Amino acid sequence: MTLGRRFRPLLPLVLIAATAPATAEGPLNVGGPPFSAPDFPNGIPNSVPGVPFRWNASGFPLTYWTDQGTLGALTNTQANDLVEQAFKVWNDVETASITFSRAGGLTQNVTVLNYLSVEDAIYDCSTLPGPPAGGTAQPRTIVYDSNGSIIDDLFGPGQSDSVLGFASGVCLTSDGVENSYNRGISVLNGKDVNSPADTVDLKAVMIHEFGHMIGLDHSQLNVECLGFFGCSGAALEGLPTMFPFLVDGSAMSTPSPDDIAGLSELYPETVNDPANGKVVYGTTTGVITGHILFSDGATPAEGFNVVARAVDDPATPSVDESKSRAVSNVSGYLFTGDAGNPISQFAGFTPSPFGSRDTSLLGFYYIPGLPPGNYTVEIEAVDESLTGSSGVGPIGAIGIQFPMPGTCPDGDFLDASESDQEDCTDSTPVTVTAGATLSTGTDIVINGTGPRYDAWEDGP
Repeated sequence: MTLGRRFRPLLPLVLIAATAPATAEGPLNVGGPPFSAPDFPNGIPNSVPGVPFRWNASGFPLTYWTDQGTLGALTNTQANDLVEQAFKVWNDVETASITFSRAGGLTQNVTVLNYLSVEDAIYDCSTLPGPPAGGTAQPRTIVYDSNGSIIDDLFGPGQSDSVLGFASGVCLTSDGVENSYNRGISVLNGKDVNSPADTVDLKAVMIHEFGHMIGLDHSQLNVECLGFFGCSGAALEGLPTMFPFLVDGSAMSTPSPDDIAGLSELYPETVNDPANGKVVYGTTTGVITGHILFSDGATPAEGFNVVARAVDDPATPSVDESKSRAVSNVSGYLFTGDAGNPISQFAGFTPSPFGSRDTSLLGFYYIPGLPPGNYTVEIEAVDESLTGSSGVGPIGAIGIQFPMPGTCPDGDFLDASESDQEDCTDSTPVTVTAGATLSTGTDIVINGTGPRYDAWEDGP
């Protein structure tokens, strides 16, 4: 979790992250079958399995309320202005329909002394469809933890030095067709804000956390940026805003193609309105989809990061542009990550109401938002540091990391003669066209993994 102050975690709300499957470049929560369990006595009523949770478009613009206090060295007005700028980043994605508006301020300053009562009111979903009880909490509440004391109280002494914020949508319901968030909360840490001009990192944190609040999960792309030697300009340019750690506030304040694809999948724009910067989603981009399989070519491989990278412009061969033009997904991203998943069926897990149990979704990947052109498709392990609260993918979200199996420990590419025998670096680009989904010849077979069954088992 801690790699030094250079890499500080950006978290979804821990009360959700501990139990809900997560996806790269996609939804924080996915619907699953309702059932009784100690932590979820009624499941999510009528939740549609495999369908992501999002805010209902009938409520746009999505209103929010801000704290009455300061945020580090920022006055309340300065903090409110920065929050508005951060929401505007998501508001301005041309292929996404979600919009935002500040409804006003909370009735009082939220501090370590009253935070839990505010949180409890937001989580008390019995008051739906009305507002939270108590008069302070609002349906979408932005809390200013001015000196980090709230985070220290929740996570432990000194954790405000590393945890920069957390957020999520809460009070999840379903009408049997759409799975919806009804309330949201974000807590922003102002401990490192030493002057009104010291807001580059804070703005990136806000954009990231508001991404969680509207339903986006963490994403793994250009993971070499976690290294202490840094990363190239192109890799930094393509680093997602939803990367789990703050690497560079300036770069992460601009959504990457990965972020844009994830937001647009949740909230697709359906009206062409060039005057207001809006374009119908999917008309100018395409999709690559398939399955990741073990060497038998039949058993699905769950929990691996899949990346589509645009082939570099031949006119600039010295620039690794593919690092800035990439979109990712995790294999099996719509399937449950815990009990109910045969690949991570460990004793002690409480079955979760999140994630589909449709086994055809095991190993399935879906990479949208790709401009027309040629792309390589590769798989890699989710980095071991990106698990748990900083998790990527349904398996990573429950704190498990699968190293790449077989004979390609650094990853494997899609090849024209795809099998478990080709060289790990053999790669054949595939062509994406606008408005089309490429789903043929896109399965990747991992090299050199063990046999599907042992000598005492039967199966298809």
